[in-house]
Amino acid sequence: MKLSSAPDAYPVPALDDRPKFNVAIIYEDSAAGKRAKHFYNRMIRELVDECDFSLELWNFQLLAVPEIGNSATKAAAQADFVILSMHRKAQLAVQTRDWIERWSGLITDNKPALVALLDQRGMKRGTVTSTLDYLRKVADRKGISFYTHTAFGLSTN
Repeated sequence: MKLSSAPDAYPVPALDDRPKFNVAIIYEDSAAGKRAKHFYNRMIRELVDECDFSLELWNFQLLAVPEIGNSATKAAAQADFVILSMHRKAQLAVQTRDWIERWSGLITDNKPALVALLDQRGMKRGTVTSTLDYLRKVADRKGISFYTHTAFGLSTN
């Protein structure tokens, strides 16, 4: 009797065949960065065995440094998800808005999802509303998806 080696009925995809998602987190301060990292970990939990993820983290203040801001702009332009993590009371600084304009100007074929991640502190509605309106306009102008998420139950200390 001769045995033949038949191919598997359900071949396992090679690691290179797994979908890859690039995520860029742009955060206001360390508390916002921790909140965004927690959000990211929850977001990928279900898919980590099926997809590869790449994460880049950038602080709002560093975006004003030309070399760092340019690197962040290029990384975010290639991302599938761009998460802006900020405090609800925060107004976007001029340099952060400038960075958002540079980043959105580089978006071409790749259409990332833009997520505004907010905390519960400082419930000043006017500030957060104007910031979210601005981000929504940027997303609409570039034809990208825009989501807001408020992180409940996370300590920002």
